Amino acid sequence: MATTSRPAGVTFVAVLAWISAVLQIVLSILILTGVLAVSSVSIPSTWFALVIGFVTLLVSFGLFGGRNIARVIVTVSLVLSIVGAVLQAIVHQDANVLVGSLITVVLALVGIVMLYTARANSFFS
Repeated sequence: MATTSRPAGVTFVAVLAWISAVLQIVLSILILTGVLAVSSVSIPSTWFALVIGFVTLLVSFGLFGGRNIARVIVTVSLVLSIVGAVLQAIVHQDANVLVGSLITVVLALVGIVMLYTARANSFFS
């Protein structure tokens, strides 16, 4: 549990996780209700995205509250994001994909660094 004030970097990552979760939930609901028609998205994948959105929302609250398990979950998610971005760059070998992959890798690394600074370690201990 948090024993010190929350570092700005942790707050930044938590806010981004919260925003991501809310967008994922809202978009999933819009797709499931038919308000937003996306031909390339299946209903099962939309339900899965909705569940992931709620999980991400809970994890973001955990980050705000200094829960170390939330930090671990976000770290694993960011590492998987890096792996996925690298694989996409290798498989597609396209300049646009490469740029997107590089941005993804850099942002994920920044997020990981922000969650493991000395102040963040103290906050999550």
